[in-house]
Parts: sequence; structure tokens; C-alpha cells
Amino acid sequence: MNNLCMIACISKDGGLGNQGKLLWHIPEDMQFFKRITMDGIVVMGRKTFESIGRALPGRENVVLSRGGVEAEGVGCLRDEGELRKWLGKSDKKQFIIGGASLYKKFLPEAEVIYLTEVDATKPADVFFPKFNRNEFRPEELESGEYQGTKYRMMKYTRKGNL
Repeated sequence: MNNLCMIACISKDGGLGNQGKLLWHIPEDMQFFKRITMDGIVVMGRKTFESIGRALPGRENVVLSRGGVEAEGVGCLRDEGELRKWLGKSDKKQFIIGGASLYKKFLPEAEVIYLTEVDATKPADVFFPKFNRNEFRPEELESGEYQGTKYRMMKYTRKGNL
């Protein structure tokens, strides 16, 4: 797939969430997510969609779920083949935004990974998959501190896709 990106906010140990909720609610990260994904296609699993609770405005929203999802402004595809075919028809940037199983499934095809890396840990029950960082060119886009915790927004571009 062309233009496939991933975006997430993770702890030092790769933690994404716990009990269906994000670990971190850093306002700058939320603004970064919105800015990066705006006008693109956001692809998520059912649980991620349910945690958001609505379509994200200014983006095409697609949920991958065998059980289906019905919500205004959200398309639902029932299997990976359907999703690949549908995404293959678009020139827009495409973002996997969660959950962990979608990150793992599509990681080998991701051209770019945007990670807000938080310099702390919290208890987590879902994690971003480990990936070979040597296959990517890292670029720090922003950094900051929120409530005493440092973070940095990184862009990892797969080598060969520069």
C-alpha cells in the first residue's frame, strides 16, 4: 500500500493503553495527531473506534471490524483484503491509528511511523509492536514536557522511502 503511515503515543516500554484507554493525554500530542492526520484516512479497529466514540472530523474514518460498526461519517470494512483494496484506490495519506493488532499487522508495510515517545511508563495492557529501528531514519519533529514528563514527537521514515 502506498502512503501508509502509523501514528501513536507510547511509553518508554512501548505501552499504548490500559483497559481501553490511552495512557497519555498530552494536549500537544493531541494537536500533533490532528495536524498530521488531517485530510487523510484514519484506519482503526473497533475497540479504538469505541474508545473515540465518533468520527474524527476532517478525515475519512474507516473501521476494520468483522462485526461491523454503524456510525455517521465512518466506513466499515470487514476484512483485511477489503481494506487493502479500498486503500489502494486512494492517493491520500493513510494512517493506522490503533489498536495494537492493526499496528502489528501493518507494521511491515508502514512507510512512516509517527511516535510521540513519552519518557515515562504507566501500567499498560496493550503495546506498540517492537520494530527494527535500523530500518528507519529517525527525525525529531518536536519535544516538550507535560506535567513534569518529557516527550518527543518522532518521525521514522523507512529507509529506501526517502
